[in-house]
Amino acid sequence: MAPHHPTLLLAGLNHRTAPVSLRESMAFDRAGAEAALKRWKTDYPRTEAVLLSTCNRVELYVAGEEAVAVPAPERLGEFLAAGRGVAWQHLAGHLYQYDRAQAAEHLFRVAASLDSLVIGETQILAQVKQAYQTACAAGTVGTILHALFQRAFAAAKEIHEATRLSGGHVSVASVAVAMLRDVFDRFDDKTVLVIGAGKMAELFLPPLQELAPHRVLVTNRSPERAAQLAAARGLAAAPFESLADLLTAADIVLTSTAAGQPIITAEAMKGVLKRRHYRPLVMVDIAVPRDIEAAVGRMTNVYLYNIDSLQHAAQENLKQRGAQVQACRQIVDQHARQFAQWFVSRDTGPLVRALYEHCRQIGHDQVEELLSAHPELTAEQREAIRKMSHRIVSKILHLPVTELAASSSQPRQMHLAQAIQQLFRLAPRQRMRDEGGRRKDEEGADEFNRQGRQER
Repeated sequence: MAPHHPTLLLAGLNHRTAPVSLRESMAFDRAGAEAALKRWKTDYPRTEAVLLSTCNRVELYVAGEEAVAVPAPERLGEFLAAGRGVAWQHLAGHLYQYDRAQAAEHLFRVAASLDSLVIGETQILAQVKQAYQTACAAGTVGTILHALFQRAFAAAKEIHEATRLSGGHVSVASVAVAMLRDVFDRFDDKTVLVIGAGKMAELFLPPLQELAPHRVLVTNRSPERAAQLAAARGLAAAPFESLADLLTAADIVLTSTAAGQPIITAEAMKGVLKRRHYRPLVMVDIAVPRDIEAAVGRMTNVYLYNIDSLQHAAQENLKQRGAQVQACRQIVDQHARQFAQWFVSRDTGPLVRALYEHCRQIGHDQVEELLSAHPELTAEQREAIRKMSHRIVSKILHLPVTELAASSSQPRQMHLAQAIQQLFRLAPRQRMRDEGGRRKDEEGADEFNRQGRQER
């Protein structure tokens, strides 16, 4: 009987593999992610899943205690495509897939913002935590993904505390504002319109105010949120219903909402441009899905930048942080090795326990047969013989068990495990699957992470 072998898979796309048009069609809002996870739980009840969706990536992490319960890697991409009503053939060429150690290392890099458009930005960690919490609420996080994501959070925390990766302009919003310096020589005569009052808008405002523009207006579909954000920064809020007037007055537009569809269309901009007498307008749209129709960027005297337009600035940011990135990668590698060791132990642990129990039972039976034939032995002598048998079994098994646990190659490890099973005629025990067993496994995952922190 072959071992059941825990499995960890990842399928996704990001700003390196897919254009913003595809990323926006694949973006899941929170309600969409919850619905997708519920479908996953129905379709694959014996597996775990976490769905991460941000402006720069959509990734599905899947794990299972038994490989046979986890769908084939290509099914993950098909599931994502179906969840957003996207034809599979439009998605296939943009996906990446990783398993086991590669999937874990990728998540650690994502959480630490080493895989972000802007290296060192801190918003991604909050987004990863939100994805994890959403999956927990949906009931699709079990022992493996619990351990994986907790380890990812620990790695990110260590990186932010031990390095200077997050210093300077490191959010997408701050890089977008910094990019304006390459467009304008002065800002004291400019009117800036900020559309949106969420987290990204909050990130826009501090670096924007450093430019000292003539006027900054904040607008949002919710006037209360716009007024609250504007008041916190000493700015003015403007009614969203007057968006056409606001666009007419602005020199710069920064937008990032969760509208789900364009709020500024090419048709609407025709009238705005006439009222502006075609005065130049710079627009920066970092929403995914986009707030501004792509066709707007082709209109006269409109200069439209979207999330993918920040690639050059992001590359400059990466060059400036080269030394810090290297230090961060070393931390990620260390966490990845420790997770891999824990993951391997889940694979071989039941077999190792079965092997020790089998051999110790043989030793016990032989010792008791010997002791029954020698009633003259004292209690102390009997106990000494039992301990000697236990030590002999442990010494004999030490080398093969160490070799099995130390194997970094899954095929080699499977070969060794199968050899041990066949030679000793072992049938590994299945892990407990009731709620008590799951809770015990999760406590074991927490202990694994605590030990990792102590080792560092």
